[in-house]
Amino acid sequence: MPDISELNGTAIDNVAEFDGVAVPAAVSAPAAAYSVRLLGSGVGISSYTGPAMRVRRDTAGGTGDDDEADIAFDSGVISLDSAISNASAGVTATTLGEFINVGTVGGTTYSNPDSLSGTASCFVDEWKDQSGNANDASQATFGSQPQIHSGTVNTDLITENGEPTLDFDGSNDFFRSIAVASATANTIATVLKADSTLGGLQKVFARPNSTAGQLRLSGAQYSFDDYELSPITTTRASVTTAAAQDLLFGYVTNTNKTVRLGKNGGTFDVGTTLTKDLQIIGTAETDAKLGSKRDGSAEYFNGNIQEFVLWTTDHSASRSAIESDINGFFSIF
Repeated sequence: MPDISELNGTAIDNVAEFDGVAVPAAVSAPAAAYSVRLLGSGVGISSYTGPAMRVRRDTAGGTGDDDEADIAFDSGVISLDSAISNASAGVTATTLGEFINVGTVGGTTYSNPDSLSGTASCFVDEWKDQSGNANDASQATFGSQPQIHSGTVNTDLITENGEPTLDFDGSNDFFRSIAVASATANTIATVLKADSTLGGLQKVFARPNSTAGQLRLSGAQYSFDDYELSPITTTRASVTTAAAQDLLFGYVTNTNKTVRLGKNGGTFDVGTTLTKDLQIIGTAETDAKLGSKRDGSAEYFNGNIQEFVLWTTDHSASRSAIESDINGFFSIF
């Protein structure tokens, strides 16, 4: 039987044969994976049973101010009905809607068991890594934490295209994660939307200890970059953006000395072929950043991020399978 190159209209670019029939090869495990949804085998995760994120409520100094809690997935995605656990002392709320005293949303009225004086704003201080590698993305500084609820009574979580999202303010919001990126190859898949009023240079992701393997946004373009030493040169692949919700897939690798970036299933921008292996540019940074370039940098992302998955390998052969899984949930293209 000839190999199958398309299944239900979806191109398959990484297949194996089982009993004479070509089937998609499994996507290997990522080094780190963050999302507002529960991830699975479509992005290489066998199982994850932990919380989605840890959040903080801001009551402007009132009752329950800065209390924290872990929130679970509710039918595979975070919602106001997400159960909470591991909460600060004195918290008696059992769902996220109760925890922030959201009022009535979608026909459901959430009680106020912690006697808050109003609806609390809600921020994320830890985005849990679903890969199993404990590379949780964290932010201990209150003013630098992305937001998931505005603090307005009778309103749902902040959403993009009908699904919850983390809102980065473009001023100082970002996460740290353990040093997870590789000096030889990195692949990323992310769902995000830049703010329509963006300006200047913004970093979405920067790998630790170097400026290599960065995803950035400048003007009307997303760029996936690599920087080299001796002398310092730049290799970049770029795709345009119109401040819309986008699924970006990019990789940089020593094997073929290439940098590639594609948007919404489209053709890769091939960039310029590298002439040297990836090299680390030493700094004091020891952790990757999500939403920023580095400590003290003015290059912060302004917009929404719903998912970010990182592999420390060249995973370009699995692009179609990965994008099919992600787009199947977010319905971007």
